[in-house]
Amino acid sequence: MFSLNFRKTGWLARYLIFRASTPFTGPEPYLEFTGEDFGEEKFDELLYLEVEKNGMFFGCPVISRPVQNLANKLNFPKQQGGTILLYLETLFSIALIENESLTSNLQHAATIPYHNRLLKIILLALRYHIPGIFYRIPEDILLTELLAENETLHGALKQFEEELLDSVTLKGYSSLGNRQNNFAFSKLYFFLLWTRAEAKNDKSEPEAFLEMDKQLREEMILTFAALIWADDYVDSTEQQVIKKYIEQTRLTESEQNKLNLRIVQPVKIEDIQCSSISVIISRYMVEQLILLSLIDNQEAWQEKEFIEKISLKLELTSEKLEQLYFSVAEFFSVHNERLEFLKNNAAARQFQDYMNDKVVKIVKKNMDNIMKEIGETKELSELLLKATTKPLTTEEKQKVQDQLIDVAKSIPALAIFALPGGGILLPILIKVLPFNILPSSFQDEPVSQQELSQ
Repeated sequence: MFSLNFRKTGWLARYLIFRASTPFTGPEPYLEFTGEDFGEEKFDELLYLEVEKNGMFFGCPVISRPVQNLANKLNFPKQQGGTILLYLETLFSIALIENESLTSNLQHAATIPYHNRLLKIILLALRYHIPGIFYRIPEDILLTELLAENETLHGALKQFEEELLDSVTLKGYSSLGNRQNNFAFSKLYFFLLWTRAEAKNDKSEPEAFLEMDKQLREEMILTFAALIWADDYVDSTEQQVIKKYIEQTRLTESEQNKLNLRIVQPVKIEDIQCSSISVIISRYMVEQLILLSLIDNQEAWQEKEFIEKISLKLELTSEKLEQLYFSVAEFFSVHNERLEFLKNNAAARQFQDYMNDKVVKIVKKNMDNIMKEIGETKELSELLLKATTKPLTTEEKQKVQDQLIDVAKSIPALAIFALPGGGILLPILIKVLPFNILPSSFQDEPVSQQELSQ
């Protein structure tokens, strides 16, 4: 274990010293695919699962207790510390996994030590996040020695700290300590695209990917503006929100002024290029639009219609759009206290009620298929039968939940509602399932009087 010298090192250096001695275990979605040869689509699919779960996709990071405790231990900045640490954990863990996968076929790749891989990602992160700054950091010295003694590296890390505070977090107080720039995911994604290119020996400069990020931000602002103009009226709340979005782009002052002038006039869907480079970016844009449509506390059919049209331009099917609506509802149902701007919001409640009602109807419509699948799952059927006579243990309840989600995934009409995690689907299944009228195949073994009395 390396000493965390709080007097001589910054919080980013302390974090890297910690990670040098404590290797990443890898984000949960990636663990099932360890050792597989990933492709770009699989990378994006797994990234989507991770950033949606941890809230970065929504600009609303979910700061778990372990993350916050680590941020406190490493003396990260108060308020912003959890958000920054989550960004770093996501960036480094995923970049390491992707790099290892992409270089696994290279000669001697299997013998590359963890420290060497981590140093490579650190240097790439510095080049990307603080472009135009030139420094010489030797790569033939052990990472632990560099972090302990190299003044050039420490100087670069100090600049990186400032960049993270400026581009990943937002100024101002939040009782949750999780104020994140809505474009932080964009920064993360294009960095990962560049590191993938680097791993393939594509000598692209980071500036090309930074430019793609910039273009996406400009395009998203125009798309947001078109949404709030969809009903031909922009209220004061919408004006404030779109201005905040423009500030978060971190474009130059002249570029921000240009956008502010542009959105004063109506923006139509025809004005938007929608040059999405990947499915994950299309999802990112649409889910941000769904959230934005809830902010003004109104229910405008024009906005819903606009989102449908944008989705078509982004080549997302109606089924995919349905899944994105549900993903937002799922996240909101689990973490509504973290979406501060949606608290006491009538439109958000209506949206939540609409999604709940929709799932209830689909569950009831597919009840026969659900019961058939349950009947073919021996352990689940036994546990449900047991639940009619006595309480289940915590472990048994978890088994029921996990297996009910598996059942839902096997039924096409329910599959999209099971994928995000079941936050909405599970309570509905448990409430709607007719436990008291289970099929006769569940009742081969009669319940004993002893069990009934327990």
